Amino acid sequence: MEKLLALEAYHLDLHCGEKLLIKGPMASGKTKLLTDIATQLPAYQFDFLSQTLDDNFIPGTVAENLAFNLENDAISSEEIATKIHKISEKYDVIDYLTTDIYELSTAQKQVISLIQILIHPMTTLLLDEPLFLPTDYTGTLIVTGDFDETLFDHVICLPDPLGDSPIADAQVALKRDINHDKAILSVTEIVSGVSFTVYQGEKVSVLTTASAPIADKLAGFAKASGEIDFYYENITHQALDKRSRKIGYIMANPNDMIFVKYVKDGHISQDILALCGLSDLTDRAIDTLSFRQKKLFTTACILMQQTPIVLVDQPEFTYFQDIIAYLDDKGVTVILTSASDLFTPLMDRKEVF
Repeated sequence: MEKLLALEAYHLDLHCGEKLLIKGPMASGKTKLLTDIATQLPAYQFDFLSQTLDDNFIPGTVAENLAFNLENDAISSEEIATKIHKISEKYDVIDYLTTDIYELSTAQKQVISLIQILIHPMTTLLLDEPLFLPTDYTGTLIVTGDFDETLFDHVICLPDPLGDSPIADAQVALKRDINHDKAILSVTEIVSGVSFTVYQGEKVSVLTTASAPIADKLAGFAKASGEIDFYYENITHQALDKRSRKIGYIMANPNDMIFVKYVKDGHISQDILALCGLSDLTDRAIDTLSFRQKKLFTTACILMQQTPIVLVDQPEFTYFQDIIAYLDDKGVTVILTSASDLFTPLMDRKEVF
């Protein structure tokens, strides 16, 4: 088997057709290592899936994005149409083909960003925190994320730069002041088979592997099929401006939330800046921030709104333990939506669908 590259620092030779998993806690350098690997490969040899979702797209519809790589390879229009239809049916996105890419939910963007690579993949794929693994892909696969190690030929485990993971230990003093007599949010069939109740002051992790945009539906950014009640008020069809006063929504993709040029334009208090690790970044332009720093910025903006509920979609950033402790001290209800149970030790309970 032909050797593709040598990772001497990890005493590892990667051969063509093998699969490598890069895993580790937050801020351990997974993305940096993946990017470093990319610099060792010829550009014509690999596809790269960025964790910053919007970096994966061109302006236009879903169909235009799926066709982009095919058109660059001079494939006939008939074959392009056939390939788009086939992969759209396989991943259940055929209803979105005429939708503008920037109108999609974060979960939908995650699906599209991956299948636009899989529609005509290179011999090597570098995937930074993909939503799922392309199990039928036969080329060389290099992936960052929390996936089953047994599916890979090699695994690199990066250490926590801060030592033992505070999330894993979950040694944080929380009041956990829950009023079980007051249901602050009651959700009924928001997606088929998904119903749950959250009590005032509770911290609940909603775990689902489905691509359905549950967080977007809870926050009012996507139409819900069932019913959502805030205390005794039906807010299922409530306007976004009113619902946002009840539910502060921290999106998985921070770029969907940012409409200012500089950190200081967010008018964030000093204590919240410190909480989110942004104190030294107030004069920075938003577009110079890393993906994780942008997440912290959008988190800080939502915390400033002081909503009774904070909804976090796919929480994967540093300072999260301190943020949870802050919200717990304020008596704020917290709902997480994620495919991972990494943060479950900090929650009061989890709902699995």
